[in-house]
Amino acid sequence: MNFLETKFWQTQEVTSLNRLSAHSPLHSWRDEQSALENRESPSEQTLDGTWRFKLFESPQMIPDSWPAQLDGSKDIQVPGNWQTQGFDKPIYTNVKYPFPVDPPRVPEANPTGCYLTSVFLPDDWSPDEHSRICFDGVDSAFYLWCNNQFVGYSQDSRLAAEFDLSTYLQSGENTIAVMVLRLCDGSYLEDQDMWNLSGIFRSVRLLRKPWQRIIDIKLNATLDDSNEHGVLATKVITQNARGCEVQIKIFNSSNELLKQVTKGLGTSLIDEMGRYRDRLDTVLDVPSPDHWSAEAPNLYRVLVSLLDQDGAQLETEAYCVGFRKVDITAGQLCLNGKPLLIRGVNKHEHDPATGHTESLELVERDLRLMKQHNFNAVRCSHYPHQPGFYDLCDRLGLYVVDEANIETHGLSPMNRLSDDPTWAGAFLERVTRMVNRDFNHPCVIIWSLGNESGYGRNHDAMYRWVKKTDPGRPVQYEGGGSDTDATDIICPMYARTDSDMEAPFEHPKFGIIKWSKQPNEDRPIILCEYAHAMGNSLGNFSDYWDAFRAYPRLQGGFIWDWVDQGLESKTEDGKMFWAYGGDFGDKINDRQFCINGLVFPDRSIHPALLEAKRMQQPFLFSISREPVLILSITSEHLFRSTDNEQLCWRLWAGDSTLAAGDTNLALAAGASVQLTLCEPVCDNLNTIYLDVWVQQNVDSHFAGKNHEIARQQFVVEELSDKNFKQGTGKGTTTAEIHTEIGNESGEYLVRCGPSSFAIDKNSGQLTHWSLEGTEQLQSPMSDNFARAPLDNDICSSQVDHPSPDSWLSEWQAAGLFEWEHRCLDISLDESCKRLTVRHGYFDNNRLMVSSTWHYVFSADGTVAITIGVEVSESAPTLPRVGAALHLSQDPGQVSWFGRGPHENYPDRKHSADFGQWTQSTPDMHTPYIFPSENGLRSDVSKARIGRILIQGEFSLGVSQYSVKQLMAAQHEHELMPEEGLFINIDGFHMGVGGDDSWSPSVKPRYQLTYPDYHWGFSLGPSN
Repeated sequence: MNFLETKFWQTQEVTSLNRLSAHSPLHSWRDEQSALENRESPSEQTLDGTWRFKLFESPQMIPDSWPAQLDGSKDIQVPGNWQTQGFDKPIYTNVKYPFPVDPPRVPEANPTGCYLTSVFLPDDWSPDEHSRICFDGVDSAFYLWCNNQFVGYSQDSRLAAEFDLSTYLQSGENTIAVMVLRLCDGSYLEDQDMWNLSGIFRSVRLLRKPWQRIIDIKLNATLDDSNEHGVLATKVITQNARGCEVQIKIFNSSNELLKQVTKGLGTSLIDEMGRYRDRLDTVLDVPSPDHWSAEAPNLYRVLVSLLDQDGAQLETEAYCVGFRKVDITAGQLCLNGKPLLIRGVNKHEHDPATGHTESLELVERDLRLMKQHNFNAVRCSHYPHQPGFYDLCDRLGLYVVDEANIETHGLSPMNRLSDDPTWAGAFLERVTRMVNRDFNHPCVIIWSLGNESGYGRNHDAMYRWVKKTDPGRPVQYEGGGSDTDATDIICPMYARTDSDMEAPFEHPKFGIIKWSKQPNEDRPIILCEYAHAMGNSLGNFSDYWDAFRAYPRLQGGFIWDWVDQGLESKTEDGKMFWAYGGDFGDKINDRQFCINGLVFPDRSIHPALLEAKRMQQPFLFSISREPVLILSITSEHLFRSTDNEQLCWRLWAGDSTLAAGDTNLALAAGASVQLTLCEPVCDNLNTIYLDVWVQQNVDSHFAGKNHEIARQQFVVEELSDKNFKQGTGKGTTTAEIHTEIGNESGEYLVRCGPSSFAIDKNSGQLTHWSLEGTEQLQSPMSDNFARAPLDNDICSSQVDHPSPDSWLSEWQAAGLFEWEHRCLDISLDESCKRLTVRHGYFDNNRLMVSSTWHYVFSADGTVAITIGVEVSESAPTLPRVGAALHLSQDPGQVSWFGRGPHENYPDRKHSADFGQWTQSTPDMHTPYIFPSENGLRSDVSKARIGRILIQGEFSLGVSQYSVKQLMAAQHEHELMPEEGLFINIDGFHMGVGGDDSWSPSVKPRYQLTYPDYHWGFSLGPSN
């Protein structure tokens, strides 16, 4: 066959040639014990490893000698993307296609990779058996040859492609040749927000099966109407098996046989032409099984064996099943009769070194990390994942939304193909093959028809097929307004909690609370994407969880997304960094919009992940004093009691523990309990806090002993001294103070105790501070109104579509980053040791902001500073109102009392408790891949930085990098520690937002919109 003449790769009606039908995974064990224990099957031979490879600019460039030989080839690892192995370049786009849009045609310049490998068949590989080759994933389309004979063609990069090689293989050495195209007509259906990478990126294997064989098994393990007893419906399809029998065995988790049945093939009468004789449909009752859920992922092993006419085993297939029932009742998604609360996250397959090739070790690490941070669900965004992912979700306990590999986001309109009948087969096949592959997994509780492809008649066809094939699972689809006839669940993306979104299309995007109250609508509402975790983000997250817990039909959602999709790259001098769009010379790109995970590419965590863990925790706490201190705990578990958890608590003030205790927590699913902790305790000098937490007292299937599940902090008795925030200085002005203020030429010199201060008369700024003769300041202290813009401040999901409504656009229009500073007035009141300076900040001679600083100096070397700020009507919404302190030395360590220990902001601080914290100065910086404002600690009352003590009520930022450098850098590795240490002392700081990252999402209560601000702090020696 001349593959160039076929042009299968740009003919939407042809998605495969000679590809076998999709089915549940098959392994063909030849003994039951190996199948029961899930050992490696002798019927399988992996082809993973080193292949020969050569990349051509287009399929037309491939020589006539192919596939017999491949001159000039190099080694390549399979599985793997060729772009991460030095061939071609990665391309990242969010929406736009990285090629001219003209479906189904793709450019002639279409990088094409040719792969060759040799396979030696073992001696026991009988020519009388059926042999097939299994590709778990090839991007985007490929032709296959065996021993120079054409075998077939396939596309759809995220599902298996299998071909019968029985007539092609020979004893001894065999050659497998694969030609992979980077682009095909299927690429129009794969416009997901991710790197465009190519190649054989998932595993490849040979599988042999007996001539009389099983070709598919469907297992539907559910519950009866009482939600107590199990029902296992089994469909077995065979080939060449006339006269054979099927034996089904069910084992529990201890490998004890619970039930078995042996039956001949054949079904009941189907229609007027007869019955099936190559298959078996049967139902087994399983009394009172342990149910499967994310909380208690109880699994059973089902063995299905094909027996010959003499009762001898021909082969065995085996699967883990979980007995559970999914339905929608009274407007709620239910599992085993209980309404679920989805604590979900979207997950791409991503490894920073290998691209879309993930090892199962990495997948398991991800899933365990999710469980440890109180996630119970994963949406496969936006394609079916590798088969081993589902096995791990079954075992670890995670609900899965399995999503078809369909997205046409870059088309205009988006439904251009989904409403085109010539594309119906391509659409339908992508969902039918997914369902046929993953049907048996208990973790899959929802099927998804894809992502962002508009809404058309092809979606209706997909929906009807899925509901007919699998009525036991809901179907969801967001496109077309999130509430079309093709979805059982209203599943919007990035809807706000309590405000509607303006949109340039006919479908409104209501706030989810309003959506839950719409008339004639009773479907569950589960956000398929929300809380866009791009960089320093996830503000307002608590608002969503307040709504989820308050409104029964609001059943949670899936955060976007799990991992920063940075790829490993190197600078010219060999330094590794994580690259994003444009870093590989890819001219069509969307820059860092692929960097929006809760974890970094190496799976170290973002601070936002801790906020998600806190808000999603499955225990709710409250306290009361009647008059003793009483703690109330409510479990949000639906299916398990807290038989392996320990409740711990500590009552403390200042540096002292006032009382503490712990107890084993015996709490039934959904139950509450009250515990009396202690008698009232007084501390007149400090606020009294109560910390409570729940931890595991044994190892679990996802975390070790002492893993902390939930934590809450309460203020039991608050110290009411808040003078600084109200604008009253704490400097002492009594006659006993021995303070000298010298009116020297050009500056005011202040000597008090160990401190000497100098305030410049021209700038009005504190230019010098000497402690016992050592200068503390690298540069003058000043007002601080700017921050290095966050991704949420920039508001651009596409590099060529910057938002004119963004915070950054507003700041730039007002000249915020270039305001001219002028000292408007300076006055000295020697009688009370008080110096007052008025500053002005101008944009093109327009006064934008003025500030008045009052300095009061004390004999102990302390200066109390109170600041009043007036904001003009022409000024923008300010990102911060604070003071910038540039120290001359980096002491290497910071201690503070306030929220911590991790980074937190006004709209993302529920997970940051009050305490006395100490960290190194490098650890005060959060290394976001795209540099921005970071590292803030909120609600600080005291901070020690080397020899300096800062007191008041403020937010603290400590950095080795200036705002100017953070703004200029495009990558974390470009940042270089500067001389000294930068301290941000903020009286007020705007929230970070995060409902999405392409519109201003900081809620009004976290914006700085007042016309004036008053606050203060003191600086002095730390001793």
